[in-house]
Amino acid sequence: MVFFTCNACGESVKKIQVEKHVSVCRNCECLSCIDCGKDFWGDDYKNHVKCISEDQKYGGKGYEGKTHKGDIKQQAWIQKISELIKRPNVSPKVRELLEQISAFDNVPRKKAKFQNWMKNSLKVHNESILDQVWNIFSEASNSEPVNKEQDQRPLHPVANPHAEISTKVPASKVKDAVEQQGEVKKNKRERKEERQKKRKREKKELKLENHQENSRNQKPKKRKKGQEADLEAGGEEVPEANGSAGKRSKKKKQRKDSASEEEARVGAGKRKRRHSEVETDSKKKKMKLPEHPEGGEPEDDEAPAKGKFNWKGTIKAILKQAPDNEITIKKLRKKVLAQYYTVTDEHHRSEEELLVIFNKKISKNPTFKLLKDKVKLVK
Repeated sequence: MVFFTCNACGESVKKIQVEKHVSVCRNCECLSCIDCGKDFWGDDYKNHVKCISEDQKYGGKGYEGKTHKGDIKQQAWIQKISELIKRPNVSPKVRELLEQISAFDNVPRKKAKFQNWMKNSLKVHNESILDQVWNIFSEASNSEPVNKEQDQRPLHPVANPHAEISTKVPASKVKDAVEQQGEVKKNKRERKEERQKKRKREKKELKLENHQENSRNQKPKKRKKGQEADLEAGGEEVPEANGSAGKRSKKKKQRKDSASEEEARVGAGKRKRRHSEVETDSKKKKMKLPEHPEGGEPEDDEAPAKGKFNWKGTIKAILKQAPDNEITIKKLRKKVLAQYYTVTDEHHRSEEELLVIFNKKISKNPTFKLLKDKVKLVK
C-alpha cells in the first residue's frame, strides 16, 4: 500500500483516501510519496501504484532487490486494468469501477476471489455488474496469448537444421539426444522419482544375482553329502578327495555319543541327589515312639509296628506323655503326622486327607475332649 503526504497541510493519506482529502483540504495541489519522496501534481498519483521497499530504501546504492513472481503478475494485471479503461465500448459504470480498482495493488486474479474482493472493498453487490467486469478481464486475458503466439511465429519458413543432421547421425545417438531433451523438460520431482526407481531396480538385480550365485554354490555341496551317505551305506570307503568330509561326520558322531553319555551321568547324579534328599527328610520327620510307663507293661493303645497306622493309639500315647494329659491341637497334629510318615514310609496320603482324618478322630472319639485350642484325654 502506497502512502502520500499532503504538501498543504502535511497529513499522511492512503492512496484510496486521497479523493476524500482533496474535498476537505482545498489547498491540496501536490502530493509526495512517503517512501520514495517523489512529488505528484494533480491526478498523477493514480499511476504511482507501487513504491520501493524498505530494503531498497536503506540498502545503499549497489543494492538490487529480488523480484517476486507474484509482484510481476500483479503489475501486469494492473496494467491490463488501465488498458481496459481506455476502451471505447466500456459502459460508464464499469469504467468508474475500473478506475477504483486501478488504485489498489492487491487485485485478485481469479473469478470467485475477485468478486468477493469487489463486494468487500468496493461495496458492489450487483451480480450483473460483477459479471460484466469479469467478462472484460477474461476477454483481455484470452486475447493476449493469441497475440503473443502470432508475434513469436517466424515470417518466412526456415529449414529445420535438426532434420538434416538426423539423416547423417545414427539412430542410437538420436535416441540419446531425444532422451536428454525430455529430461531437461521434466521437473525436479520427476527426475528425483526416476532416480529412486533406477536405484531400486539396481538393488533388485544385485539381490537376484547374489541369490543365484548362492544357490549354485550350495547345490554341489548337497550332492557331495549325498554321495558320502550312499558310500557309507554300501560299506565302501570314501575316496581321498572327500576324506575331510568323512572326518567331519565322524567327529560329529563322536560328539553326539559323548553328549549322550554326559546326559546319562547327569541324570544318574540327579536321581542320587533326590534319593538322598528324601532320606534326610524322612529322618527329620521320624520321631521316637512313646516310651512305656515306668514299672508297667506296654499298653495295647500305643503305636503299632510299621504297616497300618493306628490313629487312636498314637493320639492316646502322645496325650499320656503330655503334662496333665493335655496338649495343643497344633503340637498334637505335628507329632501324629510325623509318626504317620515314619510308619507308612512312601505309601502315604496327601496332607489334606490326613488333616480331615485327624480332625474326625479327635472330634468323634469320646475319650478326647476339645477345649478351645487344646485336646485333653478323658480317663
